Amino acid sequence: MIIRYIITGLVLVLTFMMSACVSKTTSSLTEKADPIVAVQRYVDLGLEYIKRDDFYRARKHLNRALEIDNQDPSANAALALIYHHDGEVKKAEELFLKALKSNPDYTRGRSYYAAFLFAEKRFQDALEHFLLAADDSDYQGRSQIYSNIALCHLKLGQLQQAIDAYTKTLRLDRFDAKALFGISEILIQTEDFKSAQHYYNRLVRLIRERGMQHSAKSLWLGVRIADYFGSNQQVESLSGLLNEMYPDSEENAIRLRRVNLESNND
Repeated sequence: MIIRYIITGLVLVLTFMMSACVSKTTSSLTEKADPIVAVQRYVDLGLEYIKRDDFYRARKHLNRALEIDNQDPSANAALALIYHHDGEVKKAEELFLKALKSNPDYTRGRSYYAAFLFAEKRFQDALEHFLLAADDSDYQGRSQIYSNIALCHLKLGQLQQAIDAYTKTLRLDRFDAKALFGISEILIQTEDFKSAQHYYNRLVRLIRERGMQHSAKSLWLGVRIADYFGSNQQVESLSGLLNEMYPDSEENAIRLRRVNLESNND
């Protein structure tokens, strides 16, 4: 139950660090250009097209990068993402490993590989690579790596380690909504409702301040916490929102079953 609530609908954050647009044309990438610069531009373009699900153009640019330097770790790791998308698991892993062999300190590529391992349900292997990636204190996407570490621990049934990983995420980025949701859910499951309420209140403030909208899952979190503390008015308010905003959600179905069960017991 706990893993389904936290992981369902969440995607491992790969932190591509892609460029904002594909306005750069390849005409500027001539044979006279600095090979290192040309490779990086082709890779950036390839990653941007991956972001747009345009894998044909992405592969085209990445292959051009590899024509210049077939050992470039960023190009090989990005191409591995495409092979994995296409279901060519063996080829994808070969390219990930080739990238990391070329540069064992390539943190972004290691995080890609760890996400690949997670998708292939090799959770312990994924955890080990995410932990290695997290050692890079200069990596810009480090907070998201710790969230991914938490998901690995959840899959392995290691709840306290998952809580610790989410806590680290929130030290690095106190406004990470997914981490606030994730740690709140685990704390409810472990019946630490006081701590769950603390993180849930932070999530609610973030939703309000950012003009975000509650999800069915965040409302259901609030219902359970309010119910534990006997805040009947809050339970009714959040339950009403859940029923109004997400009448067909799994969370609302669970709520209705609980209400019916309580009515029958009465």
